[in-house]
Amino acid sequence: MLTVAIDWVTVGDAGNAPDPATGNLYGRVDDNYRIGRYEVTNDQYAAFLNAVAATDTYSLYDWSMGSNARGGITQSGEPGSFTYVVKPHMGDKPVNFVNWFDAARFANWMHNGQPTGEQVAATTEDGAYTLAGATSGDASARNGGARFSLPTENEWYKAAYYKGGGTSAGYWAYATQSDRFINDPTAVTAGPTGDGSAGSTGNSANYQSSADWNGQDGNVTTVGTNGGPSFYGTFD
Repeated sequence: MLTVAIDWVTVGDAGNAPDPATGNLYGRVDDNYRIGRYEVTNDQYAAFLNAVAATDTYSLYDWSMGSNARGGITQSGEPGSFTYVVKPHMGDKPVNFVNWFDAARFANWMHNGQPTGEQVAATTEDGAYTLAGATSGDASARNGGARFSLPTENEWYKAAYYKGGGTSAGYWAYATQSDRFINDPTAVTAGPTGDGSAGSTGNSANYQSSADWNGQDGNVTTVGTNGGPSFYGTFD
């Protein structure tokens, strides 16, 4: 079974100032932390499903993953023997149709060492978050000692937009280290298998339905090919 490896980047400049453009509400983080360089892909999420969702007690799989062109995973079999396969050319695309509770269960699974088995405390229901079967309502608090967890809004915002290099460096308008009206990102295009045109450094982004491969306007593109990195090296 595929082992899921996350490509991490470190976000430093602890105690940075928040973004004045948000009324000083967002962007400040008091500690250094790590965050994934890319979104979780269909390959990674399918490995998770095949490890814990033979029955899929808590609906980690959404049928839109199979039926929608922006989804990347199909489900086969019956409850107790479900299996999951990634669609052609979709393995390196970001997983779609995942809610907060699905993502928290993925984090618990990573925290617990990627075990195989039913969706119980040792696999998906405890670890980074204590879920105990919850599938809706308020998000659970991050447990102390969590080794893998979901970024807070401030952690995500800082990783994307902060200019870095100090605690009062300011923020970019776009997560491609660019600003409005000065160097707006160009619309990314996509090749026949969904690789974006931006490469690793281009100031581009997937907007205005520009990535129209696979018969779907504005389709998802390969992680890391939607535009250049943020200051800390996060993409897309």
